[in-house]
Amino acid sequence: MEIGDLTTKKVLLHLLKDFTKVHTITTLATELNLSRVGMWKVLKKLGSEKYIVLKSVGGGKTSTYTLFLNWDNPLVEKILSFYLTEEALTQRRWRFTFSDIENITDFVILYGSIIYSPKQANDIDILGICSQKFFIKIQHAMEKIQNTQVQQIHSINFTEREFRAELKWQNKAFISAVKKGVVLFGAEHFVTFMRGMAHDYNTKNS
Repeated sequence: MEIGDLTTKKVLLHLLKDFTKVHTITTLATELNLSRVGMWKVLKKLGSEKYIVLKSVGGGKTSTYTLFLNWDNPLVEKILSFYLTEEALTQRRWRFTFSDIENITDFVILYGSIIYSPKQANDIDILGICSQKFFIKIQHAMEKIQNTQVQQIHSINFTEREFRAELKWQNKAFISAVKKGVVLFGAEHFVTFMRGMAHDYNTKNS
């Protein structure tokens, strides 16, 4: 697989982050603005290389496929971590700004308008997943960082268990943060966490 292929990257990251639904060729093509034929070519290649699993639903001319990441392939977690790190490097300013919390968090998500319209954004929304023992230390770091920023920082911290519960309770704001945000730090931890979320969701809906 060409790891630099943009469409491949979009497909795999979408399957990772958009964990609340079961995707088909049609839904994925629509959400990623690709033709159904073009999407099918990409998915067939990913399936043949064992990066995704395609499950046939129905039969004959009405059959379709549902799509899942193939977590049994150890390369899947590696390539997803690589893609997330690539995304993070597009936000070098914020990686530098929040570097003080990198080593005391499992993963950090930057989300909201600050990603897409940084000059117009009024707030900096950031989500940190970490051990509870680091909550106060992160709060102090945020107070220090706030003194260097014009926009108001909205920082929310959760333990992994708390964040998993928020997502299971269908908290729309945090589901959107996962789907549209950028993982500034902790790509590998994030992938492991999302693997667990996908397992829980697929088990619930199987």
